[in-house]
Amino acid sequence: MRRRASGIVALLLAALVLTGCVGIPTSGDVTVGQKLEEQDSGDFEFFPLEPTKGADQEAILAGFVAAFTGAAEDFRVAREFLSKSFADDWNPRSGVTVRTALQRFSSVDAATMQYSVAAEATVDSTGAYRQNGEPVPLTLRFEFVQEDGEWRINSAPDGIVLADATFRSIFDTHVLYFLGPTDTALVPDLRWFPSGSAALRVVSALLAGPPDWLRGAASTAFPEGTKLVAPSVEVQSGVAIVDLSTSALEADLEERQLMQLQLTRSLATVSNVRRVSLSVGGTPLDIAELGASAPRSNPQVDSRAVGLSDGTFGYVSGDQTVPIEPLSERIVATGPRGATVSIGSFTAAVLGSAGVSVVRSGDPGTTLLDGRQNLTVPSLDNGHVWSASRSTPGSIRVFDFAGAFRDLPTGLPANAGIVSIDVSRDGARIAIFASTPAGPRLQVRAINRDPDANEFPASLSEPALDVVATSGVAVDATWVDELSVATLVRDEAEDSVVLYQVGGERTSLSRIPPATALVGGNGRAGLRALGESGTILERSGNSWTDTRRAVEFLATQR
Repeated sequence: MRRRASGIVALLLAALVLTGCVGIPTSGDVTVGQKLEEQDSGDFEFFPLEPTKGADQEAILAGFVAAFTGAAEDFRVAREFLSKSFADDWNPRSGVTVRTALQRFSSVDAATMQYSVAAEATVDSTGAYRQNGEPVPLTLRFEFVQEDGEWRINSAPDGIVLADATFRSIFDTHVLYFLGPTDTALVPDLRWFPSGSAALRVVSALLAGPPDWLRGAASTAFPEGTKLVAPSVEVQSGVAIVDLSTSALEADLEERQLMQLQLTRSLATVSNVRRVSLSVGGTPLDIAELGASAPRSNPQVDSRAVGLSDGTFGYVSGDQTVPIEPLSERIVATGPRGATVSIGSFTAAVLGSAGVSVVRSGDPGTTLLDGRQNLTVPSLDNGHVWSASRSTPGSIRVFDFAGAFRDLPTGLPANAGIVSIDVSRDGARIAIFASTPAGPRLQVRAINRDPDANEFPASLSEPALDVVATSGVAVDATWVDELSVATLVRDEAEDSVVLYQVGGERTSLSRIPPATALVGGNGRAGLRALGESGTILERSGNSWTDTRRAVEFLATQR
């Protein structure tokens, strides 16, 4: 969660969240329930000015826009700029447009004005954030009427517009956690909520279930129809008391443990919550923690680099390369050029001289899966190998360890070229990095699985992240943590690494010496690159350091 100095509260407290008794829908789209009860918890609030007598149309429109910062009493001040017939129809909660500093008001005709901005990002009513690759011009139209000799707005788009600095003062990030395709990892979903009553907002959003793009890849332990008994989550001495409807009683013991786990992990970003107490209709539930068997959030890997050095595949540490038994010799025998390794299951997907193979500790042989040309380094999940050919960007081929496969459409154009594919450690999402005529393109999609075919990947969702860099050549991409993907792009000057947060913001890291590959570890500090000279580059503070340690390639751990 992004933290900052306290003091901005009562700002959009009722805006842009799933409100009221929100539960898991039994069908159709997520709907909005009754209004949340909100309480201020900060030091001060914005007090937008009311309309002044005799104000012209531009002053009325400018005042209306300025009043977007005041959500008190259901945006009472903002509604005073609207006509009596329109005031109740305007819905400020449908979304937020985050704009740059510049804005412009212009007249269209005697009763119409336009408000023009450059939109940096949008936040929908569920708190889902989407950043534009570049600011997008946006023009909103407003119609006016006179009431009692005063100009009032009679037609306006739903939602509100906030300057970037104001938005950052009002909104915090929270991570919701859902259940993944395996019992080892939780699947994160980043949301942006206004300050105030954060516990209620997080619980309400969690009960609504995974967002549309994740619904085929993640699930929830809460039974259908589960909702809050009342629109409140009380926090007493650091304990969040979550009182659920009787539908929650349909869950068995393990499901109740997972419900508590989802709530505990999702509320971890709420500063005044240290523990969660579940109850049904006011009666506390006695739920033991899952302990060591609990699915993990943000799974970690060995902090050492893994790669091929001087003919040995293994952990690269100092001047030594420590083999990973019993995989190393068999990986070397494939003539490897790249690999993804699951240390926990002692499985590796390897790009070798003959194509993509799988090497497993329980299988003495090496199985060649994909012999196509122009293959990228493969990726791996719990039970499947992912392989892509630069020559066929329209699909990715997914194999089980026996060689059966499916081709999953990517939606990329025929003139694109896939550069890298990386499945997240939770197995629920895939990052696809491609070269296109428009520039390097990064997509993150959910992996929809077939429950009737042993969770075999069946399709990819619509992109949750789809960005195109305006210049440069796509080199590589990698997961940095559970929410972020880093891209390596080469331009005329030097290489650059950009961090993209799924459901969040874009961050440019420091420039990097020319590199041919990028590999993630445990967070930003664990990022490594393979320099053009064949040595490992590591993050050191805000810069990159050449370790002078030579390797043929770096492998991805998962």
